[in-house]
Amino acid sequence: MIEPRFSDIFGPELAERLRWFSALRWIAVAGLAVTSLAGPRVGLASVWPSLFVVSVLVAASNLAVLGALRRSERGEVPYANMRASAIAQMVMDLFALTVCVHFTGGLTSPLLPFYAFHMAIGTIMIKTSLMYGMASITSLGVLVLYLLEGGGVLPAHPLRADWPAEGWLPGGFNMAVMPIALFGIVYLTDSVTSRFKERSIELHQTSEQVRQRGAELARLLAEKEELERRKSHYMRISAHQLRSPLGTIKTSLQVLLDGYLDPGSERGRKLLAGAADRVGDLLLIVNDLLELAKMREGRSKAPWTRQVYINQVLADIFDAQEPFASERKVSLVPDIQGVAKLEWGVPPDLVYAFENLVHNAIKYSKPDGGTVTVSLRVADDVARVEVTDHGIGIPDDVVDTVFLEFVRAPNAKQHVREGTGLGLSIVDEAIRMHGGRVTVVSVEGEGSTFTVSLPLHFVPPEVARSGLVVEPTR
Repeated sequence: MIEPRFSDIFGPELAERLRWFSALRWIAVAGLAVTSLAGPRVGLASVWPSLFVVSVLVAASNLAVLGALRRSERGEVPYANMRASAIAQMVMDLFALTVCVHFTGGLTSPLLPFYAFHMAIGTIMIKTSLMYGMASITSLGVLVLYLLEGGGVLPAHPLRADWPAEGWLPGGFNMAVMPIALFGIVYLTDSVTSRFKERSIELHQTSEQVRQRGAELARLLAEKEELERRKSHYMRISAHQLRSPLGTIKTSLQVLLDGYLDPGSERGRKLLAGAADRVGDLLLIVNDLLELAKMREGRSKAPWTRQVYINQVLADIFDAQEPFASERKVSLVPDIQGVAKLEWGVPPDLVYAFENLVHNAIKYSKPDGGTVTVSLRVADDVARVEVTDHGIGIPDDVVDTVFLEFVRAPNAKQHVREGTGLGLSIVDEAIRMHGGRVTVVSVEGEGSTFTVSLPLHFVPPEVARSGLVVEPTR
């Protein structure tokens, strides 16, 4: 169930109601101003300039509310501020109405019904509990006004000719009924609007669920389109990579079959040796393609193992690559600090990934040798392995695509002919399968640094679904 924020549901609605109420308030301002100006001519001397002053104050507060609403449209005013503005405006209106009631006959004023109007509007815009409080304060304020006028503390401003000179002022019945009327209006308005608010919350929850489902479907569709695009690119590049050596092999064999060269002659043997080399290249490509496909499609059957030590994986790779490094006059320098223990891992895939990075670092070192440094650091439950060489580097226009299938930099092809362009794709797939990522920073002619980040407590989905997950060890 989605737990919506109150402001998400009622914020726009409150802003719209405040605009509507502000429009009505301009009508009230105009009415008060006209009444104040015309009152003395029809025998209502008390309304000038009192009602005019009230109209000016109401207009000023209305301008302040409209300014806040404009800022809310730009996202500068949060919902809480709008709600506080609505409360302040309601308090201001009730106070102004009480002043107008005083100058237009007290408890016999024709403006008394506007109290009921404000209670209904306020209950729609403001919390019901606050409106019950305002109804109480309003009733108390009107009672105080009635007592002050009756006691002579405040002068009465009668509208009727039969206004008594002494004793209780007219309007006592209105005074007695007002609290009941105000509370009743708040209650009845709330009983109706609360149902609409509940429906609004349910509608918001439903629309939010639909929005999230739509976003999820859009994400899945984008992933599917990206997968189809990569699949098409993968098939096109694969066909291209296979077609070139196959064409060379076919041409070589056709020359021999057509009798242009004797297979036993020196040129014939060279032609056959070239074809054999091309077959070897094809086998390398096919093997790497199978390895990549195995990782991408066989995750559910991968031999996940608990507590895989990266330190031991790297130590084995150092031993295995030392002869190749010596042959290339490259010094392997381990820089190991800390113990990196993965909760879950597939050792063969991790060995392939790190061995590929170390092997490439040695292979693409400069002909006069160099140094390859393999460092390990553990921090924040993440193991970081860096493989740094000072070799030929990667050109800027290729560095962002080196983890795609069949991508080899031009200087790499010139430096070493052998290579399928699939090794780094397999490395990237193996590391992502373990919840990590591999990145590269390189300067052409100066060297490269490949960084592998692996979370120590990653639990693969395949293991989680199997129910084998236990509390991580520390």
